[in-house]
Amino acid sequence: MPDAPLQDAATGYVDAVKWLVGISGAVLAGVYLHPEMLMGLPQRGRVYLAVVMFLFGVSIFGGVVYLFWINRVRRRKERIAEIEKEQSAPVVIPDPERVNALREGKEKLIEEEKKSQGLLDLWFAVFTGAFYLGSFMGLIMFCVQVALAQKHDDCKDKKKGGEAKTVLVDPLRYTLAQSAVHRTAHGMQAHTFLVNQQTGEMWQMICDQKGNVVAFQRVKRLDVSGNPEDDKATAKMP
Repeated sequence: MPDAPLQDAATGYVDAVKWLVGISGAVLAGVYLHPEMLMGLPQRGRVYLAVVMFLFGVSIFGGVVYLFWINRVRRRKERIAEIEKEQSAPVVIPDPERVNALREGKEKLIEEEKKSQGLLDLWFAVFTGAFYLGSFMGLIMFCVQVALAQKHDDCKDKKKGGEAKTVLVDPLRYTLAQSAVHRTAHGMQAHTFLVNQQTGEMWQMICDQKGNVVAFQRVKRLDVSGNPEDDKATAKMP
């Protein structure tokens, strides 16, 4: 049987592979379940993300195959150890055919172990290399997205500030205002005014007795002395 330290090392590798494969799968699932992440990316960004996802997919595939080759190498070591144990056992009269079979079987297993170990190292390089490269590229993409998002927000704030400064106020913005009902010589009445919200000028709506003609008459304001304002502007509505 293999030594305990070798078994512990192999077990540690298996656990590490499971963790890395799980992380790669979580990344792929996150992108698959949240396709809205792709909507705000330009074409080059989507291609870049596709490459990152491909690397994580290769990492998952390589990790699974790597686990199979770990088991194959461990099994070959166990069978070699079993043959060596049988060869070292004391025998009164050894069987030549059995001895030759054990020797040939051991040589074959040793050859298979060497080939399996070479493929094991290859898949380990594929598995870890794809994971490291995908993680590195993904980290770069994340940092770039954060930086561009902050820059985009700053540009939007500056644009809004510039628009606020350059907005032209419409000088001809009028609204109708209704006065409260009050007592007059003609009884209780309420008046309607046309108000220029930009200048504060007012025009009172007046009607004839039949209501066929409607006009607006300029309302004169009084200064602090109680005198009518000296307005050179026309009394008609602009």
